[in-house]
Amino acid sequence: MYENLDKGLAIYRQKHTKSYYVRLRIDKKEIRRSLSVSDISEAKSLAWRFKFDMESKKLAGIPILATKELTINQAFKEVIKELDNIKVQKTIYNDYRLVINNFITPYFKNKTIKDLTSKNIRLYFESLNLSLTRKRINNTCFKKLFQFLEEEEHMKKSEIPTLPKVENNKVENREAFTTTDHQKIMKELQDFHNLGKPNFKTKEYRQTLYYYFIILCETGVRAGEEVKSLMFSDIEKDGLNHFVTITKGKTKGYSRSRKIALSKKAYNAIFEIACIQNPEKDINIKNFTNINKPILEASFGKIPCYIRVFGLFIKHLQTNNIIKNHYTLYSCRHFYITTKLQDGVDVYVVAKYVGNSVEMIQRFYDHHTIGKQENIDKLTGKKSEVIF
Repeated sequence: MYENLDKGLAIYRQKHTKSYYVRLRIDKKEIRRSLSVSDISEAKSLAWRFKFDMESKKLAGIPILATKELTINQAFKEVIKELDNIKVQKTIYNDYRLVINNFITPYFKNKTIKDLTSKNIRLYFESLNLSLTRKRINNTCFKKLFQFLEEEEHMKKSEIPTLPKVENNKVENREAFTTTDHQKIMKELQDFHNLGKPNFKTKEYRQTLYYYFIILCETGVRAGEEVKSLMFSDIEKDGLNHFVTITKGKTKGYSRSRKIALSKKAYNAIFEIACIQNPEKDINIKNFTNINKPILEASFGKIPCYIRVFGLFIKHLQTNNIIKNHYTLYSCRHFYITTKLQDGVDVYVVAKYVGNSVEMIQRFYDHHTIGKQENIDKLTGKKSEVIF
């Protein structure tokens, strides 16, 4: 599709894209830009505005084409703009934004697209301990970046770097905390907010991380979207128990709109978070559920990336030889599942609570019940003997 609007001004759309582009000839130069919109009327309006802006620059003696080289961060900002302009938003788009804003752009900082080499991208991947799912999300983010750079003619197709291979048959690490490591992490997390000289924001979300960790270990909910969507006001009491409904989830048919009971530890942890993040309010254990804001929203209005914060915390523990194993916040979910199975909770109940199928739980966690001595005794008809 190609339409002339004026002498030297046109809009067009390529077959493989939804967004319109503007093409402008001015001062013996040809400029092409993505308008980042799919509506033709809006595209025409933006094209005319672009023409007027360029003509104003020419009259003012301002260079029409910026000589400063595009940075990787600037290019990713354009990728996010294109995501924002998609009318039907998918949950995965939030994952793309999170990875770009909290991992990719902080790593590359102010480097230009000249530094976007296969080697530098590989080094970025190697700097992180990524699950298979997170690797795939990162790959998609880079692919969207490459598409933008090619369409905007910042990079030729032949110049696009290669991405590290993602093994399709690799199973994500499902390592739960050992009992000893869990105790060490709990102890160290209590003092994490005093490490170094943190400002008030850093101190607040480090304090929150301690109670967030307890919530994850006590509920088995997924760190990320499942918790980010929870509100204090979502907690409801039914009889003797407090419940919360999970409205977001990863596994369609199992995760969404599931109601889970909160243990006393989880309930108290949410209360402590309410006190930390709402210091100006008169909060007590009975009225904090009236707060109409996300559980993880800080007093300064932002939801920090706790996955990244916890990663820095674990790195600190490893550097100081406090623990050897590498854990992520997702390990809290594995810890919850393995603990409940070892406690003899029916696998069907565990599956319903954590939002997975019974088959998935059996596939990855059966060894935690099969290997229990009391179950071995039942299978062999023998009682375990203490060997000195």
